[in-house]
Amino acid sequence: MKKFISIIAFVFLAALLTQGLDKKKPQQAFQIIPNQTADLNSGAVATAKQKCENWALAAGLETMLARQGVALDQSFWIMRLNHGELCVSPLPSMEKVAEVVNKEFVLDDGRHVQLEIHFTPGAPTNIDAVIAALKHQQVTVLIFRGHPYYLMGATYDEQIGREGLRRFLIKELRMANTFGGEPGVTFQRYREDTAEIDGVLSVSVAAAGR
Repeated sequence: MKKFISIIAFVFLAALLTQGLDKKKPQQAFQIIPNQTADLNSGAVATAKQKCENWALAAGLETMLARQGVALDQSFWIMRLNHGELCVSPLPSMEKVAEVVNKEFVLDDGRHVQLEIHFTPGAPTNIDAVIAALKHQQVTVLIFRGHPYYLMGATYDEQIGREGLRRFLIKELRMANTFGGEPGVTFQRYREDTAEIDGVLSVSVAAAGR
């Protein structure tokens, strides 16, 4: 009799567990809006005065700052990075770049500005920020295969959930070369390896107190 009751109890418990699984909330369905694009408007970007990685990075700094109203050219940065107009490869470490850039500077027009480097190693994970920067015409430098490129555009799929949740899936990144006369590159999600993206670099500008 005890054995029979135990069997009945087991069957009842199994039925409850099965019913609980059936009542689990289904996964949220997403509406997909494919092949959307975000691009920088055509505009001048600085190219390296010498075909060396330190100059390529300095050209990137020049361009990112110029778009924010700060005129500090690549020669200015090379002098601070290398203490002379030297041609150096590979790229300087981001720690060294931060030591040089993350300071208060006084510009020719008398303004005091505080600069700050933002570097995220590896492939971009905050896709929302990447797309927002392009839409707001903010220049970002992508380090790809050890060389700095300007991120000029992206193609992506947008996924919208029933509760307003949005997700973005990058399909393609379009990059312009920091070396003059050299072609840009296109990163396609299913063709290139994300491990070849060394990081994403940007710089912010804030007014500094006198």
